[in-house]
Amino acid sequence: MNLDEIKLKMQQAQDRANAEHFAKTSPDVKNITGVRIPYMRKLAKEIAKGDTKYFLDNYNIETHEEFLLKGIVILSSKFSLEEKFAYLEKYVPEIYDWSGCDVLVSTLKCKDDELHLVYDFIMKYRYSKNEYETRFMIVMLFNFLREDYLDKIKEILETENFDKYYTQMAAAWLISVMFIKYRDYTLSYLNNNSLDDFTYNKALQKIRESNRASKEDKELVKKMKRK
Repeated sequence: MNLDEIKLKMQQAQDRANAEHFAKTSPDVKNITGVRIPYMRKLAKEIAKGDTKYFLDNYNIETHEEFLLKGIVILSSKFSLEEKFAYLEKYVPEIYDWSGCDVLVSTLKCKDDELHLVYDFIMKYRYSKNEYETRFMIVMLFNFLREDYLDKIKEILETENFDKYYTQMAAAWLISVMFIKYRDYTLSYLNNNSLDDFTYNKALQKIRESNRASKEDKELVKKMKRK
């Protein structure tokens, strides 16, 4: 599949209704076509069967969704982790919207013995002043919601300065999912932390909004809200 064929497939998959919906959540993003993520994941797998490097080095990105496709292709490729990291180092600084970060989370696939390499890589963005580089680091931590990384995640949450909206929202999201997976551990943390009020209260809100949280826990965290 050549570059023109990929371009044509992306054009044919445009969805005006989805584009209008996304534009309401991200009014500053330009050139939205509404191509849906599941379609791009499927297309990325096709691209990965061919000359992935040629695509990444030469494809002309003209729309928001084509930028997302590039990120999906990087992590869907058959490249080694080192090669993926090399492309991500170019991709991540170009991210201009929350979706450019979030689309990568469920795309990453690696073996357990490679997790530490991914962790070391994303820690490069821990103290970035760029809002979306920091959000990238936070949302990638979803891949580390397991017992052997919980203390590290808590330490990051305690020492990172979440002073921008999309980093605060990402941290709240991370905490809410951590609560679902490790309730007692996270509840203990929520009772003793130095999170800013917005991030803390937003985490509680997301727990209450979760379909996986019990009615009792929703009532519990409701009472924990800071005034």
